[in-house]
Amino acid sequence: MLMVAALVGAPTLAQAQQSGGAVVLMTEVVEAGVAGEQPQVGFWWSQAGEAQWTDSDRALLRGLEAQGVELARMGDQSISRIYRRPALSPANAAQLGALLGGDRVLVGQITYRKLGPIWPLGLETLEANAELELVAAGSTEGVSLQRFVVNRRYYGSDARELLAEARQQVGLALGEVAGRGLRRSAGPVGMASTEPLIAVRNATSAAHLERLRARLLELDGISAVVERWASEGIIALEINPGEVTSPDVVEYAVRVLEGHSFDDFAVSSVPGSRLEGVRELWVEPYQQGF
Repeated sequence: MLMVAALVGAPTLAQAQQSGGAVVLMTEVVEAGVAGEQPQVGFWWSQAGEAQWTDSDRALLRGLEAQGVELARMGDQSISRIYRRPALSPANAAQLGALLGGDRVLVGQITYRKLGPIWPLGLETLEANAELELVAAGSTEGVSLQRFVVNRRYYGSDARELLAEARQQVGLALGEVAGRGLRRSAGPVGMASTEPLIAVRNATSAAHLERLRARLLELDGISAVVERWASEGIIALEINPGEVTSPDVVEYAVRVLEGHSFDDFAVSSVPGSRLEGVRELWVEPYQQGF
């Protein structure tokens, strides 16, 4: 029996290094009482040299590969001690991903915890919570471009057996969710597009980007807004992916965003964009106290 909730890619174990590709930096936490009295924390970049993959990593990578996500190989690595720690911040993960040769990074954590037994059945309950964020490799801000979440519960008589099952199923499910999301939303980071795009600069907060997206989705004729590509300091948004979007629709969307009163930031056009077919916008946070 299990309960599932999923919301809306990463490296392979031993394949040829691709130019760019995505790097996965997922920390695995097994809380006390699941596989022993002490908590266990695992992350593949914990040591210089050979990657220390967890079982959760291996299942995640299989899920991403099954969805056709281009993955960067993590072989023997010389990783600075600065980064050899679990639960990296998005900004640090972005920097490490760039050092490893990736163009985007999936960073986050998967946690397994034991809940109280179910009476009168006497079954153990294991809860698994996994969350990954997508960031552009090399980004100094580490702005979250997408978020992928899988939550599940497992019931049985042996916590260790439940953990083994959860590692495989949750890792695979997370890879499939993230892989589908990445294939829907974008090609490689910075990829050229024949569609007119809106490029957002200085979006230092993920909340700013989400509010811009939410405002666009309120407009007639706009049913979807996705991140088409990202590079340091800029995020390109595509309106109605999979459809031919008129430049007039993009111009209208830009005017609406410029004229909208957001709570803690303003939006203005950047004249003379160097990117062909792209309208650039600048996000200016209000100073505290104003």
